[in-house]
Amino acid sequence: MIAPGRLLLTSSVCLLLAACASQQPSKQVLIQGIWTAEFEGQAVTLEYSVSEVTVLDFGISFPYEWVDDDHIRLNAMGQQVVSAIEFESPDEMHQITDGDVQVLYRQR
Repeated sequence: MIAPGRLLLTSSVCLLLAACASQQPSKQVLIQGIWTAEFEGQAVTLEYSVSEVTVLDFGISFPYEWVDDDHIRLNAMGQQVVSAIEFESPDEMHQITDGDVQVLYRQR
């Protein structure tokens, strides 16, 4: 027979492991990586780091920051743009700016 204390400890560890395994990464983590999108009919490849997005096709970078858990503010050549960030899956990101939706797909 298992001692009550040991059973409680085992149950607690199992619950903790299950909770950790079921949590999804934050948007701040999911956004990082290389993404492709189509802007005005042209395919573009973007790389998001922790605080910068680089347009790989043109070799230019722009800083961005998280306004809150769901929005980023991008500083593109003096213009600040705030976009809502949503993930349909870890490989499909939607950026919504002034009602316009830009769909980006993660590169593997």
